[in-house]
Amino acid sequence: MSKATLKKALAALTQEQITEMVLDLYAARPEAKEYLDFWVSGDIDSKMTKAKNAIAKEIARAQRGRPRPRMTKIKRFIKDIVSLNADSEAIGEIMTFSIERMCAVGSDKWVKESTQKSVAKLLHDTLTYIRKSGIYAIFIQRLRTAIESMSTDYWWSRDFRTLLEEEMRETLLEYTRLEQTL
Repeated sequence: MSKATLKKALAALTQEQITEMVLDLYAARPEAKEYLDFWVSGDIDSKMTKAKNAIAKEIARAQRGRPRPRMTKIKRFIKDIVSLNADSEAIGEIMTFSIERMCAVGSDKWVKESTQKSVAKLLHDTLTYIRKSGIYAIFIQRLRTAIESMSTDYWWSRDFRTLLEEEMRETLLEYTRLEQTL
């Protein structure tokens, strides 16, 4: 169903019917309940704390002593904050937090290559988002510090750090080229 179709269907309902439908939706779906709770209270801090804890727990997930974070889950926690129509700083914060935590884990322990590439993609997405949102100055130094503070004592951490440094350099270079052509 499209938004336009939904809008037409809602226009045909009375206020009591819409109220009943929203209450039914609230009771039926946990996602709807979470969204409506946030809509009523507007408490982004508790949602951010909950998302950060979930991300930290996922990043700390290990199997046989090796980190096994699932980037799809981490991206879903980020998407949950985005879906609440949170302000751009909250979204930038949760994205930056995720990268900082992955850099810390990748500095100490071996992380699968596919996970490293997913973190590099998340870094690219984060840089793109903070630039478009006008909050670049708030988060860029935290991202640089997270990458620069990664250990280079082991080959795996050097490779991961190099991948992230290259992604940051290429993304920022791409923005510089775009600005010069405009």
